[in-house]
Amino acid sequence: MVSYLIKSIICSGLLFAVYHFMLEREKMLRFNRFYLLAAMVFSLLVPLVTIEIPSQTAAQAFTDNPVSQSIVSTAADHAGQEVTAQEHTELPAYLPWLLYGLVAAALLLRTGFQMLVIFRSKSGRRIVPFENAQLVLTPGYMPVYSFFKFIFIPQKAFENQSIPKEILTHELAHARQMHSLDILFTELLIALWWFNPLLLLYRRAIRLNHEYLADAAVLAGATGVKEYQLMLLDSLLAQRTTVLASSFNYPVTKKRLAMMTTNINRRIQFAKKAFVALLLPILALALVEKTYSQQPASKTNPDAGRKVDNVPVSDNGAVLDEEMKDFFATIEQHTKYVKNKKGRTDPVITMSAELENRLYAVYERMSDAQKAQVKAKEISVLRMDIPVKKAPTPEMFENWKRTDVFGVWLNNKHVPNSTLNKYKYSDIAEYDLSKLYGAALKGRSYKYQLDILTNDYFDKTYDERVNNRVIITRISWFTPKEAPKKGK
Repeated sequence: MVSYLIKSIICSGLLFAVYHFMLEREKMLRFNRFYLLAAMVFSLLVPLVTIEIPSQTAAQAFTDNPVSQSIVSTAADHAGQEVTAQEHTELPAYLPWLLYGLVAAALLLRTGFQMLVIFRSKSGRRIVPFENAQLVLTPGYMPVYSFFKFIFIPQKAFENQSIPKEILTHELAHARQMHSLDILFTELLIALWWFNPLLLLYRRAIRLNHEYLADAAVLAGATGVKEYQLMLLDSLLAQRTTVLASSFNYPVTKKRLAMMTTNINRRIQFAKKAFVALLLPILALALVEKTYSQQPASKTNPDAGRKVDNVPVSDNGAVLDEEMKDFFATIEQHTKYVKNKKGRTDPVITMSAELENRLYAVYERMSDAQKAQVKAKEISVLRMDIPVKKAPTPEMFENWKRTDVFGVWLNNKHVPNSTLNKYKYSDIAEYDLSKLYGAALKGRSYKYQLDILTNDYFDKTYDERVNNRVIITRISWFTPKEAPKKGK
């Protein structure tokens, strides 16, 4: 959720800055109307989109090897499900959603109440048809305003014919162009995405642009600019209308007067529109969530992945004896014997990723009998699958915050469980869960060790992990006196 909030606010802020500094003073009012509405939807929805990027490079570099997942990963799925079913978080996960729902409901009720006030204000009133709209005659001296096809005007002013025709034309433009629909849509977005305060700036800009459009409709007739400006200043009233209505009395009259005399430069407008057209896809690519998918190896040439080593193969498909000797000699050459804390000597194999890949290619071509020889020497050779992103469920992610159940390693570093509050479940690209037994539990308050990789860390280390998937290990029970000497 934190990541989404940051992306959404940054995107909406950038798009509003483009409007404020580049588009607001340009007389391309219909384009600006569409831009403001689209910018709100774009900044709220694009950070929620996830795109899948095929890892073609990795798929071409390595053959498709059906090596089963590690025991730790398998245990992670079962253990995660078991703990999720049996344990419960200390703080209910629904509390943030409850807060969100209460605020959203309050804002929606406010909007509904304002609509109810408007509809009640026309109930029992005299309604007069006026072109494509309807005039609602109200008592008193309420200011003129419109809501959808209804234009509310004081009854006495209507009967005395004291309302200038320019005002009626202005409000008629609001009704014809369905500006109330934009306002309701904006109020709905603010109610559902109230945690983004920049939407309030969008609402103000949209209302101002509505006034520009209505003014343009008046000036498209026989009314002159100076005449209309003087009439506008004389007609300003102090009363305020409901926030859902389009009113002739807008508090930014100065900007409206300036827009009426703004000159149009088609070239500049075209350049700015082109800039917006280029900016949106760039922002979309920067903000969407990216995941990697594993591409299967080509089935047209099953031996394509075996061209790593140009070595002869025996008639029965097994590796030649000389190659077997070189295989064991290479492993022995890169084996070091290190004394552990219990006094035993452990063999540690250290070699480059390129050499490991070459030995694995040889091992893959071995017959079952030759692989049995490798196993008899207590040598293990395997290659891990290509890393693929897999996010946890929201329930699992919330459960991981329990300090009495999980010890968290984030990007290979031990961190407090509270660190997860800075992330959302979709920020996690990979996770391994292993249960601790016996001595491993001593001094620890948790029962499971959880290793998590974020999307950024996964992307950063992806190439290195793909190139280092081969694991070659060996087991030995030598005591320090029995450890073989170098070269033997």
